[in-house]
This record gives sequence, C-alpha cells and structure tokens, in this order.
Amino acid sequence: MPLSSTDRLLRRTRRRLFATTLGLLTVLVVGVGAATAVVSVNALDADVDRALAAAVGTQVASLGNELPGEENGESGDQATGGADTILLVLDPGGAVVSNRSGNTLAGLPDAAAVEAARVNGVDVRTIHTAGVNVRLRTESLVHDGAVIGFVQGGFVLTLHDQQSRSLVLAILATGAAGLVAAAVITLLVTGRALVPIREGFEAQRRFVADASHELRTPAALIRANAEVLEREGLVTGDGSALVADIIGEADRLGGLVGDLLQLAAWDETSLTLSPVAVDIASLAADTVRGATALAAERGVGLEVDVTGPAPAIVDRDRLIQLLLILVDNAIDHSPAGETVTVRVRQTGDDVVIDVDDRGPGIPPAQRERIFEPFTRLSGTTRHGSGGTGLGLAIARRIVDAHDGTIRADSPAGGGARFTVILPGSDEGTPTATTG
Repeated sequence: MPLSSTDRLLRRTRRRLFATTLGLLTVLVVGVGAATAVVSVNALDADVDRALAAAVGTQVASLGNELPGEENGESGDQATGGADTILLVLDPGGAVVSNRSGNTLAGLPDAAAVEAARVNGVDVRTIHTAGVNVRLRTESLVHDGAVIGFVQGGFVLTLHDQQSRSLVLAILATGAAGLVAAAVITLLVTGRALVPIREGFEAQRRFVADASHELRTPAALIRANAEVLEREGLVTGDGSALVADIIGEADRLGGLVGDLLQLAAWDETSLTLSPVAVDIASLAADTVRGATALAAERGVGLEVDVTGPAPAIVDRDRLIQLLLILVDNAIDHSPAGETVTVRVRQTGDDVVIDVDDRGPGIPPAQRERIFEPFTRLSGTTRHGSGGTGLGLAIARRIVDAHDGTIRADSPAGGGARFTVILPGSDEGTPTATTG
C-alpha cells in the first residue's frame, strides 16, 4: 500500500535523525577508542623502556669505571634478564667484551646506536633485525672524560607487539559491538521520539478535515444567497459590485475548502489513481487551450510547445488537474504582456513537462519549500490573487502518486520553470484525450 505524505516525511525524518545520532556516536566511540589505544600502547612502550633502562643502568653501575677483564670472559658472566633480553658490554670500538644475558641475536651490537651513544651519552631506538623488532638502549661508559666502553641492552618486542595488536583488536571489537548496540538503541529511540509528532500530524489532519467539512455548508449558503440577490436584482448600484465580490470570494473559499479536504484525504489514505494510456502532449495542448481565456483576462499570453507524441500511463483527470495548477501558478506570477510556455517532450523512457513563466523567479532556498502546504512567496504574485498555498502541494502529491518527480528552477534568462518527469509508456497509440 502506498505511503501517505506524512508517513514519508516521518520516515525521512527518522532516517536523518538516526543517521545524525549514529554519526555523532560513531565519532565519539572512534575518538575514545583511538585515544584508549594510543594511551595503552604508549603505556606498554613506556614499560619496556623503563625495564630496559633499569637493566642497562644496573650493568653500568656494576661495572664502575672499568671493563671486565679477559679473565672474566663470556664464559664467566652471570646471565641476567629473560630470554627476550640481551645485555652486551662493548669496548670503545664497539666490539663485544661480555654478554651479560647469555642471549645472542644477529645484528647486535648495533653500530649506529653505539656511535650515537658515543656522541650523546645515551641512545634509545627501535631496530628491525633477524626478522624481529628490538628496542635498544645504549649507554657509554666514561672515565676521566674518555669513553672506555658501552653497555647495549636490547629487548625483543615480539611478545610486546602481540600484546599491542591484541589490545587494539579488543578495543576495535568493543567499539564495533558498542556501535551495533548504539544503532539498535538509536533506532528504537528515534521511533519513539517521533510518536508525538505523528500524533500531532494526525490531530492536525483531523482538525483540517473537520473544519473543512464545517466550512463547506456555510460557504455554499453564502454563495447561494448572494446569487439570489444578484439574480433578483435586490441590490442595485454600488451594491451590485459588492454582491459580485461576495460570490467571487465564496467561490475562492469553496475552492480552498475543497483543497483542504483533498489534502486531508490524501494524507489519510494516499491518492487513488485510475491510470489509462494518454498522449500527454495532446492532453497538454487541450488543457492550455482551455486556460487561454483565463490568461487573457490577466493580460498574459499562453502557448504550448510539443515535439511529438508523449505516451504515458496516467490518471487523465489528475494530470489535467496537475497541468492546470502549474499553468495557473505561472499565469499568476507573470507580468502582463509576458507569455507562459508549456513544453512537452519525450526523453528516453520518460515524459518531461516544463512550465515556464517570466516572473521574478524562485530563490534557491525556497525551491523545495514551495511544495509544502500553505507556503507562498511574498511579493511574487502579479495579479492580486495571492493563492492559498495549496496548489503546488497538491501538484507534488499527484506527481508522487505517478512515481514521478517535480522540481522548481529559475533559468538563466529569468522567471521560473517547473519541471515534471513522469514514466513514459511504449504500449502504442494512447486513447484520445479531447473532451
């Protein structure tokens, strides 16, 4: 069953509210997750650096101001540190004098780290050697202002890197689960948040429908009584013009009541169509011809431009109503002496209808809003009618019911252009539309 305009509006609102809320939550979760990951990984790195500094510092303190003698070679060293730790004592040239950990790794000692420690006293860096990452700390041994050797400590980061990856993956998994939960909660909350709005729309629709029904009878009575006064000649002189004004305003009120009832009914049940095969080009020509007298009363020309048949499956009466709304709107906004043009053409599988006027145009910010009920642009009408602000809203609902689109533009040459795009048809020659 087709959705009513209210349902479509609420669904669009819910989608936008859901997307906005979930987007903000995503930014928050990603930000908190990224900050947590950075802080946690930095904490692990700091732990490694502290442990490495303590191990190297202990060796430097134990050596004092001299390197171990050859008689204390590697075979006599006391192994310190775990399997992931390497502690080397180096001579001034960077050669190994003693291996205090008993562990070896290709690529150590690292000559670049030794040279940096010779200049700076201490060097800390991460290198990649023998297929693993190693955190190095190299400190120089100084006696009487001269470098007598170095202590280079290394920590293999294999387990550290695994822990860092596991931590990041845990944060990602937790964040993803949080986002899924947030999406479900947001969907439920936005649905509940729109319940009062839906109820407000329903109350408004019922009020409009009830008020319109109540207004229909008084409006008809006013017009009928005014017609009696006019027909029987009961009012003469200047009063005759007033009676004519009463009849005109009663007609306008009746039209407004009809439009309100129509909109209220469509909001409740959606628009029902009786589609038939129609040549929209021929139908537009007939409609324009019927509206020529109205345009002439307002000093506006009216022409139709068709390039050939434009077959489509549409509700003929609703399409006439759509064309009359757009033509009347264009006449109302065109200065006297100008011409309103209706163009119909087939483009691919679609039928395109353009209605151009030579009025003041439509500001870009208003080109979507003018299709909302009771929306009128101030200072744009040329003939004092003002309108009810319902015509374009009805036009959009007719087009939507036909699975088409309607938009408003202001061409470079000035004025306004309303473009309707409807699905075309290839079912052969449409039925006659005159009548």
